[in-house]
Amino acid sequence: MKTKGGITGWVRISHKGIGFFAYTMHRISGVVIVLYLYLHYFVLSNLLRGGATFNSIITAFTYGPFDIFIIMDVLLSLVIFYHGANGIRLMLNEVGIGVKQHKLLFYAFEIVAMTVMLLFLYFAWQTLLSGGGV
Repeated sequence: MKTKGGITGWVRISHKGIGFFAYTMHRISGVVIVLYLYLHYFVLSNLLRGGATFNSIITAFTYGPFDIFIIMDVLLSLVIFYHGANGIRLMLNEVGIGVKQHKLLFYAFEIVAMTVMLLFLYFAWQTLLSGGGV
């Protein structure tokens, strides 16, 4: 079976619809979540080596004018909220709900997810500023 455009056809984004974008971003966000999970396990596993080792690793990540953990948490929340909303949309499509309106469902779920994510980030930031965070 010959593919349309080969491997380079998958990389070219001209003449691609929202379905292609949703498909690609869902897979990329899934890979990012898995990679984050392994990174999280790696960092936490250093607790087994003692508090000093763990603190030195955390200090290495948080050194500089920007706390990389905060930036990474914001990006992680974007990935998780996108992946979750698109996953719910895909589950509904699998049972036959919204198949004909899949584009509208995509936009609606992503708008709701990004709104909830912004609320989440707002309250997380307020907690961090009030001293309730790390």
